[in-house]
Amino acid sequence: MVSSKCSRNGMGIRITSLALLAVFLAVAPAPAWSQGESSGELSSSTQAVKKRHNLYRSWRRMADREEASEPNWLSPLATTSGRIKNEFRYDIWSQTAPTGSTISTFGGGKGLEFIAAPRVQLLLGVLSYIGHSDSSAPNGLGDLPLMLKFRVASGNASNGDYLVTFLLSATVPTASRPNGLGEAVLTPTLALGKGWRRFDVQSTFGANLPAADTQRLGRQLLWNTTFQYGAGWKLWPEIEANSTFFEQGPGAGETQTFLTPGLGFGRMRLFGGLRFSMAGGAQIAVTRFHMYNHRWMLSVRFPF
Repeated sequence: MVSSKCSRNGMGIRITSLALLAVFLAVAPAPAWSQGESSGELSSSTQAVKKRHNLYRSWRRMADREEASEPNWLSPLATTSGRIKNEFRYDIWSQTAPTGSTISTFGGGKGLEFIAAPRVQLLLGVLSYIGHSDSSAPNGLGDLPLMLKFRVASGNASNGDYLVTFLLSATVPTASRPNGLGEAVLTPTLALGKGWRRFDVQSTFGANLPAADTQRLGRQLLWNTTFQYGAGWKLWPEIEANSTFFEQGPGAGETQTFLTPGLGFGRMRLFGGLRFSMAGGAQIAVTRFHMYNHRWMLSVRFPF
C-alpha cells in the first residue's frame, strides 16, 4: 500500500516537473547566432540546434496568430474557457462535504495547456492531491486529466468578439477510490462566448459519460455560464452559474446549482513572453440538493 502511494506521488511530481520544464523552454530566450559564421562552418550539431530553433519560431508564430484571432477574455474560475491558449494553470479548492468534513484539492484538474496546431489545443494535466479533514478518508492523488480543444469559429474584439469551441475532456483512472473515480470518464462539451466591449458571456454545455460502472458513477449533464467584466487595473469581476443535472445513477432526477462570484487579475508580464494571472472566488449552493457546498477556489495561471 505504501509503495503504491509513493509510486503515484512520484508520478505526480514527474508530470508537474515536466509541465514546468515545458513552460520554461517555451519562454526561454532563443540562442543568438553569429552573423559572421557561414553555413559551411557550422557543425552538424549546431545545424541541428538551429533547425530546432526554426521549428520553435514557426510554432510560436502560429500560436500567436491563433491567440490574436480570438477574444482576449480572462479564463473564468469554474467555467472552462473556449479560448485556445498557451498556459500553465494550477487550482486549489477547499470545500465542505455534507458530513461537515473539509476536502482540499491541489491541482484542480488543470496543468499545461498548449496550442498544438491551428485551432487545436491540448491539456496535459497534473495529478491533483486530495486531502481530507476526516481521518477515516485516505489522502492521496486523484485521476489524470486530459483535454482536447478544437476551436470551430472565433473573432477578436475587432471582428465580432465571439467564439465557438468543441472540447473533449477525459479523466484517466490513475487513483483508487475515494480520490479517484475508478473508471475513465469522457466529457464532450460545446463552449460558446460573446463579448460586447468590456462585457462578455461565456457558456459551456457538456455531459459526463463513464466508460463503465455507470450504475455507480451515473451520467450527468453540465451547464456553466459566466458573466464577466473587464474593469480597470487588470481586474475581471465575474459571476458564474454552475449546474449539474443528474440523469442516471445516484441522484438521478436531481439538479445541483451553484452561484460562483469571483474576481480575476491579469495578465501581468513577468519576463520574456511569460505572464501571470490569477482568480479567486467561492461556489455557493442555491439548490436543496448538492454534493458539497462553499467551495473556496484559487486559480494561478502562467500564460506564455
